[in-house]
Amino acid sequence: MSRLPDPRFAAFPQDSAPLLERLQGLLDAPGPRAREALVRLVRRALADGADDEVRRLLAAAPPEGATEAVRAVDVAISELDESLDGPEAIVARLFLIPVVIVTAGAAPVTVSGTLSDVNEIRSLLRGAGALGPADNFGLSNALATADAVWDVSPSHLHHLARSVGTEGGVVLLEPGPISVESADETVHLRFLAGASVTPAHLPTFLETAGPVGRWGMAVSRSVSRQLELPGLSLLAMPRPPLPWYSALAEGRFAREEIAFQLFATGAIRRVRSETGDPVATISARDDGSVRVELASPFDELSVHAYRWPLWSGDDLGRVQATIMDLLRDCRLERIDIEPTVLPAGTLPALPRTGLLS
Repeated sequence: MSRLPDPRFAAFPQDSAPLLERLQGLLDAPGPRAREALVRLVRRALADGADDEVRRLLAAAPPEGATEAVRAVDVAISELDESLDGPEAIVARLFLIPVVIVTAGAAPVTVSGTLSDVNEIRSLLRGAGALGPADNFGLSNALATADAVWDVSPSHLHHLARSVGTEGGVVLLEPGPISVESADETVHLRFLAGASVTPAHLPTFLETAGPVGRWGMAVSRSVSRQLELPGLSLLAMPRPPLPWYSALAEGRFAREEIAFQLFATGAIRRVRSETGDPVATISARDDGSVRVELASPFDELSVHAYRWPLWSGDDLGRVQATIMDLLRDCRLERIDIEPTVLPAGTLPALPRTGLLS
């Protein structure tokens, strides 16, 4: 399979700060020592309140280093230094549960960004054995936006993890109400914040939660019911809990994956009903996105396009594989991949499914 060219800026800034320089060293000579050296440097920056430096590491890391940057920040926030604190030290593990929400039907309406009974979610997790040894466990009732997640001070997260309490971790984010402007299927992304307090050497909630299949359906039904409105079809799909910045990256990917599925299945069905199998074209665009066009070979006006924006932490190979797998599952015989980065252009002024918010 031909690989898409990466359209994102792929070089370190010329005025690299110490954290970015350390990340470059890790990429040049990967290994456990280099990885730990980056974590130590990030931990020191967090302790000093250097939020701008840490955010720059996350935002300016090139695609090949973004995953290492996210991992280093998450580890520096939630894992203690055993050489200083000892293996028996207590730590509050902060986490996020990404929730992808699909709406259709009644519009315009506003869906609450607050769960009415978060204790029910907690009980479902405990009943599924997802909490493990985490007796001291807190979960927010606020469904927050990705922007709100990013805006939280990373040094404050670092401080809360060492405050040994769940209350601070669950009140970090304000609710983000969902404005439903279209009756078409629309995809939204929200996050539930939480914290579990355990000794550093015991398994964390992130480990004991296990596959989402153990508890995902029950939590999905509960969240969907708590958010339901008359005339509105709403499906909430929780993803596995992850550390703060890993969850932000995974949530964005999950939103795009679900939105693309809705777009592709709807567009393919529409073109097939009109003229037969569409031809799919996948291309990288100079605005840092991947574009998928589904066009009828018999009608040049029958073109449906989807834009998948790439964040710095997105694995382009994973994005391409996700798109290809779905198109093949839909039994498309012709899928073309453009070998060069093309101008962004504009999306056709045609109806779309899988809208985002």
